[in-house]
Amino acid sequence: MSETKQLIEQLNGRVDKLISRIAESNQQAEKKQAEIVSLTEQIRQKDLTIAALQEELTAVKQAQLAASSTENDELKGRINEMVREIDECISLLNVGN
Repeated sequence: MSETKQLIEQLNGRVDKLISRIAESNQQAEKKQAEIVSLTEQIRQKDLTIAALQEELTAVKQAQLAASSTENDELKGRINEMVREIDECISLLNVGN
């Protein structure tokens, strides 16, 4: 009977170790799950930041395009004015000859 008790004690010891390892594994799994949740939230925040920055970039590009268009219109106006002045000078030179 002593041998049987010894075997039972060994089995109980092994069972206790297994239970301890299972509890440890469960704690690690919970930590990993919490880390996954945290990282998922970080990714969501980064995605929101990216979307906001993309919208801002689009707005800046549109503003630059509008400014460029306005500048082009102003330059065209100046060139037309200079061409008129040159035409006037040429006509004055032609009248003098």
